[in-house]
Amino acid sequence: MKLKLLLLSIFYISNLCFAQETPIKIGIAPHSSTRVILEFHQDLRLFLENYFKRPVQILTAKNFSEFTKRSNEGTYYDLILTSPNLAVLAQKLGGYKPIMTYSKGLSTILLATDKNILESKKLPLHVIGLDPVSFPTLDAQDWLEKNGFEDGKEIKYTYTSATDSSISILLNNNADMIIMSLPNYIKLMTKEIKDLVHIIYQSEPKPSRIYLAKSADGITLEEWETALDAFSKSPEGKSHLEITKLEGFKKIEQKDLDSLGSIADKTMERLNN
Repeated sequence: MKLKLLLLSIFYISNLCFAQETPIKIGIAPHSSTRVILEFHQDLRLFLENYFKRPVQILTAKNFSEFTKRSNEGTYYDLILTSPNLAVLAQKLGGYKPIMTYSKGLSTILLATDKNILESKKLPLHVIGLDPVSFPTLDAQDWLEKNGFEDGKEIKYTYTSATDSSISILLNNNADMIIMSLPNYIKLMTKEIKDLVHIIYQSEPKPSRIYLAKSADGITLEEWETALDAFSKSPEGKSHLEITKLEGFKKIEQKDLDSLGSIADKTMERLNN
């Protein structure tokens, strides 16, 4: 009996140690290139590694559609940082809880090298978005449609995997307009580039990128809430804000997401097509 208890204890301790060494997987929506995403979230990774005493992996996906499907499965990522429409789906379908966001709202930017591009007679205009289900893409397309530019008629859309790529495409005159978020505009647009382009549309601020988590892989939801609160007040959190230029952190409230039902429905419709 003593030997059996000893073996069971060793088995339990071994499994516990193994679990503690399992990497924490953080999923970041592919709003920029993989290089930029890894660079801009090193402070978060290092803080969480020290906080939980476990290795942390920063993961993304080749596009928003793939990232969203993984998030909605509810098992691929332990912590998610994503745009508001995808956060709504991750909450409903993946069982994640929205915890924290940034104080700077998420605005959509539509850029062109020609400030009179909407008056052009050379149709259809070629517009580049990040992905059919990215928040800025859906927002800009809704605005263009309301202003008489219908997909397949006055407008032709193509998509690229990263905002920095779309900027190059626009400057090389291979697109008429590009869609991006305000955070990416602030991060990626140098003064020299800004002098070459014009803002055709900028939306009112919407909820920014949202952190979501769930009880899984040895970490409870309450522990995630405490960890993210600690990160928001830490030197690493301050450094993250300086790099991303997102000003500050704040807790997300359910009412902030309740107004996003229609854009979340449109996102789901596109994912299912």
